[in-house]
Amino acid sequence: MTISSGSRSWVAIAAGALLSATTASAETTISYATYFNNSDPLVQMDLWFMDEVTKRTDGEVVFETYLGGAMLGGPDIYPGLSRGGVGMGMSVPAGFHPDTYVLTNVTLPYITDNSVAVTYAFNELLAESEPLRQEYEQQNVKLLYGLGFSENLVWSNTPVRTAEDLEGMRIRSIMSIANALEMLGAVPVLMDFGSAVGALQRNVIDGFSSAPFLTSIAVGLQDFAPYVSDAGGMGVYAVSNTGVNMDVWNDLSPEIQQVIEEVVAEIPGHYASVMDDYVEEGVKALHDAGKTEVIMMNEEETDKIRETVSQALWDSWIEKVDASGQDGEAFLARYAELVEQAEASHDYVPALSRYMDQYGE
Repeated sequence: MTISSGSRSWVAIAAGALLSATTASAETTISYATYFNNSDPLVQMDLWFMDEVTKRTDGEVVFETYLGGAMLGGPDIYPGLSRGGVGMGMSVPAGFHPDTYVLTNVTLPYITDNSVAVTYAFNELLAESEPLRQEYEQQNVKLLYGLGFSENLVWSNTPVRTAEDLEGMRIRSIMSIANALEMLGAVPVLMDFGSAVGALQRNVIDGFSSAPFLTSIAVGLQDFAPYVSDAGGMGVYAVSNTGVNMDVWNDLSPEIQQVIEEVVAEIPGHYASVMDDYVEEGVKALHDAGKTEVIMMNEEETDKIRETVSQALWDSWIEKVDASGQDGEAFLARYAELVEQAEASHDYVPALSRYMDQYGE
């Protein structure tokens, strides 16, 4: 049979259409939702992860992203993951649903201010602890990784130089930070992060905490808050958690699952490689804004706060874990051990210490 040049072109077009349809049918699109905005380093890490997966699967897996709460708010992301309302998401489920994600809250204050060490430690725990994985799998979620927040601060309309300064202050706070501030005489105010920014600016609240340094900078607290304090060095108090709906995960081929696991394994190292630059940029933004007095409590005040709060806070968490049927003391000890190991390899200077070293203000 002879095919004319005109016929050959139609055959080529038809073949191309068939190939395109085959490629399209092979492509998997996973929706991704977070309530953090694009400027937050936690989101930037997730975007890096998604880009790497798409690249290493030759475009077989692509992502449709919904940032800044465009699809779901913070409290709704993990319930949405559980029921398949979104394929992949990043939130802080231990903050919004503490009774469900009890072990995840092991990242307690006064253990470390090194967010890279927390990232390594938490992901090592995830790899070795079946009960931690089960917190998510029982909710129909596969947890991919966690990222340690930068250290917590207190942004305020009045200075916080001593423990006594906290007494009676209405401070937006959640999770273990709220518990710690309450022990110190402050009044925790439960309020979502976005609303609290405006509330501080309008003097509706006196202070803003459960506020990691980098996230605080990302939402612009440095542009108006009169004071920021390390409040005795509370350190890292939480991880963000990036997970995928279990049904979505199970529908992926073993080859694609392996690619994703390979990228997941690189997350702590990539986080370590970019974190220092992010903190340096944040410190510069704080200085350049010129609106905020930086306060670091002296050693005496820091010791006083830690003696008042830290052990009581840890014991409270241990009691809750024990009530869930796990060994809280052993789990916390293992986390602390992993943090210490990671700290030995990954130095970190807290943001306000950097600020004082560079600008001496």
